[in-house]
Amino acid sequence: MKTLIVYQSKNGTTKKFAEEIAKRVEKATGNVKVQSLENTTSQDIQDCDLLYLGCWTKGRFIFGQKPDEKWIDFSHKMPDVEGKRTVLFTTYSVASGNMFRKMKQHVTPKGYNVIGSMKSTDGKIDYFSIAVLKYSLNYKEAVHERYIRDYAEVS
Repeated sequence: MKTLIVYQSKNGTTKKFAEEIAKRVEKATGNVKVQSLENTTSQDIQDCDLLYLGCWTKGRFIFGQKPDEKWIDFSHKMPDVEGKRTVLFTTYSVASGNMFRKMKQHVTPKGYNVIGSMKSTDGKIDYFSIAVLKYSLNYKEAVHERYIRDYAEVS
């Protein structure tokens, strides 16, 4: 399975989060590519089986959260697809608010099937994000808790 992780970062936290996600995907599938949205082509997106798409949360404290304009422009230029499995991710300072709803509004009309979302304040992965990773990579429920711990301990 080819996995592509595309991010847009302002201060480096979202890039760090993307790289943390990639470490775990690499361990699980061995086939992952991480790149900024500026370096991502339509062909890159069409060639992947699973897309992680992220950006930092723009907005004021606890309301008005939305994707940055660069991310919105990129999402409008993404190719139309049919059911491409997509996981959205974001980094934020205080609250992520309706960020995922707003991100989803830009990608679902183009055929992206959003199957999960992950968020972080510091670019690190928590156990909820590990569960989303597990789900997105099609692990079966029979996977033991020790495997989840292994993914969380990658540094």
